[in-house]
Parts: sequence; structure tokens; C-alpha cells
Amino acid sequence: MLSLDYQNKLLRPAWVEVDLDAVAHNVRAIKRHIGDVKLLAVVKANGYGLGAVMMAREVVANGADYLGVVMLDEAYELRRAGLAAPMINTGAILADQADAVIDLDIEQMIDQYDVAVALSQAAQKAGATARVHFKVDTGMSRFGVHYSRAVPEMQRLLTLPNIKVVGLFSHFPMSDGVDKSFALLQIERMKMIKRDLAAQGIRIPLWHMANSGGALDLPAAHFDMVRVGLLNYGYWPSFDVQQPFELAPAMSVRAKIVAIRDIERGDTVGYGRKFMATQKERIAVLPIGYADGYDRLLSKIGVILWHGQRAPIIGGLCMDAAFVKTTDLDAKIGDVVTLMGTDGEQNISPHDIAALIGSVSYEVMAQFGRRLPRVYLRDDAVIRIDNSLTAQSSS
Repeated sequence: MLSLDYQNKLLRPAWVEVDLDAVAHNVRAIKRHIGDVKLLAVVKANGYGLGAVMMAREVVANGADYLGVVMLDEAYELRRAGLAAPMINTGAILADQADAVIDLDIEQMIDQYDVAVALSQAAQKAGATARVHFKVDTGMSRFGVHYSRAVPEMQRLLTLPNIKVVGLFSHFPMSDGVDKSFALLQIERMKMIKRDLAAQGIRIPLWHMANSGGALDLPAAHFDMVRVGLLNYGYWPSFDVQQPFELAPAMSVRAKIVAIRDIERGDTVGYGRKFMATQKERIAVLPIGYADGYDRLLSKIGVILWHGQRAPIIGGLCMDAAFVKTTDLDAKIGDVVTLMGTDGEQNISPHDIAALIGSVSYEVMAQFGRRLPRVYLRDDAVIRIDNSLTAQSSS
């Protein structure tokens, strides 16, 4: 085991910074907004890039009733870390993975009868009960039983031993836009299913449909629980949704300048020689690149913040490095720059980056990979550093 002092020397001078106070604030604000319904906090995709285990602990500590993942591996990571909170895997599994669902003590999305049978058998073998959430496709066409067949499929599912249907849910393909007509149609389809099941004497404890957009704009979709991801981490799902409370952005991406290059007129920078100097220039090199999730499309259009001032990304982004034009700045090796987040009165949000590269904020955040250490702050002080490459944590 490496000593903590030496371990800190291995930390790469580029990192994702996470404000735990911001996450706590956001979760409490969401809880106040949704009232009596339950909150499922989505921590898939490594907690949207902020670190799944730390995000899971923080959201549960501040009132989340459920954790949401989309694969068994993510559930395993959280259980191994000691998270005992109720957890739903909303992703598909294969029949031969059914025993892992029982072992992990999680609730599983079901939309395939053969998987339900396998879960029933695995539960019987273990002397347990498989808790499942029946997924209905009301218009996303990704997973789920088509809403027109939901009632007979539910009846068939309920005949299986050692299966308990604890939830029924669906998903919006578009809940954060101005036009809510299709989302409202989906809600009506869910209500129709609920009425038809009730007429058969079938009552499901947890109905859930609303994601972040639905939680904000579609109270009729709240049902018994909402599933919230992006809001927990401080970002609105779009600029079209209502903003009924204040969010605190929790994620920043920072790096230290590791080299300064003085170049002459005619010199070029980076692969492809995409930047050619027309005069003397000073270029700073950052130890972060597209292999870390800083998108290569930002090569000539991205900006960073240095001491509250903006500076452009130039040249072709490398796998492990980026170039910044700092000719008019007094930048030095070791200075911290911000690629996403706040510096002084300036801010670069994931929405800003997404707009530059034609993407969405979800992808921008989730792309920042595990090569970047996660640095966690509370009360503006570092309380923990997780380095996935060395499998080390310090606090």
C-alpha cells in the first residue's frame, strides 16, 4: 500500500471537482418541490461523472428514497461500497443474470417474460422474493411492454411464484421542451393502465414516470415517485423548463498548466498543424485531452478560464493534452485553469460546452472519465480524493 504522501504525488494535475454542499442543497430543494412523493436519485454513469459512490451517499443522506442504476455492475459497485439503500436497476438484464439480482438485493426492471421466469426461479432457489418494476412503453420505444398489452402481460407476470411487483413505470422521450402534448398523452396512457388494472383488482404500490423535466413541469406525472438525475447535480435539463427553486452547480473540471511554449510566426501547434501563428504567441499546455472526456470538437472553439479571464483552446486536442493561447495573460506553470465550472465572475457550464459541440449536457458531464481524480469539497475544503487509476482514496 502506498503511503498517503506518495499517493498524492501520483495525482494527475487535472481533476473533476465536486461540491458536496451543492448536491445536498439540490436534493433537499427537489424534495421540497415534489412534496410527499418518493425521490429516486439516479446515480448511473458514475453519478453523471461526479462519482457514483460519493453521489449515492450524499443523495441518500439528504433524503433520496431510492437509488437508480442501469446495469448490475453499477449496483454491485454501490453495494460493495456499503450502500444499503433501496435500489432499482432500470436497465435490461438477460435471463442468466437473474441470480445476481437476488444476490445484490435490488429491484429489477422487467419487460421480458423469460427474464421474469428466470427471476422467479432464482428467487425460489434462494428462498427469497424477487422485487420487480414492470416497465410500460408509452411512447419511448426503447424498453417496456407496449401500453396496449400492459394489462394482460401484468396478469401473466403475477402468476409467477416468488415475484412481487412493487412498481410500474414508463419514461418520457421529451418532458423538458415547450410542447408537452406527447408527454400529456403518455400520462393519459399510464392513467388508463392504472384504471384497467384497478378494475381487475390489481394495485401496484409505486407508479413512477417523471424524470427531471417531468418533476419540474408535469405534476400529473409525479404519481408515487419521481426519478431525478441531472437536477441533483445542479443543472436544469433544458432552458425551457420551469425553475421553481435555486440550483447549485456541483461539478467543475480543472487542470494545472504543465508547460509554456513561446512560438514564432509560422510555427504550428498540435496534430494536423491546425493552428499557425501569425505573430509571436505564448501557448499553455494542459494535461487533459479527449481520452479524459474533453471533447475533440472543442479543438478550435473551446475556452477555459484563468483567474476569471477567458482564453481560447487552439490547435488539435490530443488524447492527453490541450493547448491554450495565453499570449495576453501572465500565465505560469502550475496555475489552475477551469475547463468547466466557475472562476471569479465567469462560468462555463455543461450546457455551454454542449452548445459548442452540438451535444447535450448529460453527455458532456458523463464523458469525463475515471482517468481524472475526483476531488470532493465540503465547506470549500477538500475532504476526499478518489483516484480510480491507483485504486486509492484519501480523506
